[in-house]
Amino acid sequence: MIFKWIILIALGFLVFWLLKPFRGKQKHSVDTTPGAIEDMVRCTYCGVHLPESEGIIGDGQHFCCVEHRQLYLQSRSCHK
Repeated sequence: MIFKWIILIALGFLVFWLLKPFRGKQKHSVDTTPGAIEDMVRCTYCGVHLPESEGIIGDGQHFCCVEHRQLYLQSRSCHK
């Protein structure tokens, strides 16, 4: 009877030991493929850097938001 329990425990440890590498790979699998690299631009009004796709272009300049574009254009029209 005790021999039967020893065999069952040994088989349990053997299964656990054999499956351990597969479980570790699933937990630590991280996507390391690089995404699309995008150019960074600087807001002409405040100087903050942001991805080009998130920026707004006005008068040939890059801006971080519509408000900064409007403020920049207003300041340029006042100086003329």
